[in-house]
Amino acid sequence: MKSIADLEQEIRNFINGPRKQNVLLQDTAAWTMLCSCLDTIGDTELAIAAYFSSDPSPACDETYLLVYGVLQVLFVQQDAVENLWEALSMPSYTRDPALERIRDIRNNSVGHPTKRRRGKGYAYNFIARATLTKTDFRLMTVYRDEVSPRFEQINIPSLIEEQRKIICSVLQGISEKLRQEETEHRAQYRNDKLGEVFPPVGYYFQKIYQAIAGSHPPGVGGDHVGLVADIINAFRDKVKERGLEAEHECEIKSLDNAMSRLRDYFDESKNSPFNAQDAEAFVSFIETRIDELKGIASEIDETYESEP
Repeated sequence: MKSIADLEQEIRNFINGPRKQNVLLQDTAAWTMLCSCLDTIGDTELAIAAYFSSDPSPACDETYLLVYGVLQVLFVQQDAVENLWEALSMPSYTRDPALERIRDIRNNSVGHPTKRRRGKGYAYNFIARATLTKTDFRLMTVYRDEVSPRFEQINIPSLIEEQRKIICSVLQGISEKLRQEETEHRAQYRNDKLGEVFPPVGYYFQKIYQAIAGSHPPGVGGDHVGLVADIINAFRDKVKERGLEAEHECEIKSLDNAMSRLRDYFDESKNSPFNAQDAEAFVSFIETRIDELKGIASEIDETYESEP
C-alpha cells in the first residue's frame, strides 16, 4: 500500500488540476479547509517520524512530552482526514472502530484523564508512571460506580501502525474517487478536439494586412477580423465547457483587448486613435497569441487522450 505522504501528494495533484481547482474555488471555505487538512496530514506524519527518531530511552519528563505529543498527533490526524472527506463533499464518513479506540485512549490518558464521561457515569484515569516508556504505558481507569479499577496496557507503535493502515485506506479511497471523476471527464471530451477550432489562418491575416496597407477597403479587414474572432470565441467556449476557463483567462483577455482595438481601427463610423503602424502591431500580437492558443489546445488534447 502507498504511504500517507504518497497519497497526500496524489490528492494534491488532483485538486490542483485546473478544472478541479476551478470547481473547488467556488466555495472558498471548503477550499481553505481542504488545504488545511492536507497540510495537517503532512505535518502529523512529520511529527510521527520525529517521535520514532527521538531518543529511545528519554528522561521521564521527556517521555511524558513524547507520549502526550504523539497521542495528540494521532487525534489531530484523524480529524484532518475526516475534514478532508467533508471538504471534498464525499459521501457520509464512517469512522473505523479501531480509530475510535485510539481516540478513546488519547482522551483517557492525555486528553481528558481527570474526568471522563462514560455512559451514565464518570471515569478517572491514571498513567502508571513506573510503567511509562517511550513506547508503552499502563493505563488505569477508575469508574465511580465500580470498586475495582480497570487496567489496559498501551503500545504506541502498534496504535500508529493500525492508524496508518486505516488512514491509508481512506486516503486511497479519496484518491480513487478523484481519479474516477477525472477519467470520466476526460472521456467525455476526448473526441472533441480543441485543435480543430483552429483552421489555417494565414489567408485571414493576409487580408487584414492588405486592408491596413490600403489595397483592400476597411470592410474587408473588418470582416476577416471577425473570422479570427470566431476562432477565439470557439476556443473560449470549448475551454469553458471543460471548466478550464480560469487557467486561460489572461491569454483570452489580452486577445480580446487587441481584437477590440483592431475592430475600432477598421470601423469607419468610429474615430479611431490608432494609425496603420498601431494596427499592424495589434495584428502581429494577435497572430502570435493565436499560435500560442494552438499550442495550448494541442497540449489539452494530449492530456485528454491520456489517463489520469
